[in-house]
Amino acid sequence: MMKAFARRIAVTMGTQLQVERAKIDIFAYGLEIILGTLVQLTLLILLSFIIGAFKTTMVCLVAFASLRYFGGGTHLSTYSGCLIVGTALLLGLGKLAMTIDVSLAALTGISALTILTGIYIILRWAPAGTEKKQIKDESMRLRQRNKALFVLTVCSAVTMVLIQHELTVYAFAAVLGTLGSLFLITPWGYRAVKALDNIPNIFLRG
Repeated sequence: MMKAFARRIAVTMGTQLQVERAKIDIFAYGLEIILGTLVQLTLLILLSFIIGAFKTTMVCLVAFASLRYFGGGTHLSTYSGCLIVGTALLLGLGKLAMTIDVSLAALTGISALTILTGIYIILRWAPAGTEKKQIKDESMRLRQRNKALFVLTVCSAVTMVLIQHELTVYAFAAVLGTLGSLFLITPWGYRAVKALDNIPNIFLRG
């Protein structure tokens, strides 16, 4: 539905601007991403308010999205699947950050482990692509990897500042958002998402 809506707008724009078909396809792709992001963000804000986890969910979102932008990672095959699973994941992490009481010492250890694990994952697998979108140029892959490492460093530094100010809930939310993004870069993340993708087929066969 989102793809068709974006396509309709792109065709109208293309007609008005009198551009060739290739540019209309680019318009459609860009609009689909923008509209999809707006819908997911709106849904995430509304639902996080409802469950009382707005601030922690937003912290998770910033950490998750920042690293995912440069590190890449797996996606579900449909927009609706990505919308549902992505929203549920961030809401779950945001709520989890509020629910589990983590001590400063434990959180410091988890944060240190996160950055070490993150460095390994990024150097080993980032930028992680999909069947439709892969970065094969090695120089570009190196730039993306370095940017992902920089984002990981910034997230870790912010987390440490939050820990120093004893804002453990928000520090934990940042860690969970980072871990969520890192997991989707790994082969285990790809397997998990593939399993979720196959669930509708299992029910249809049943």
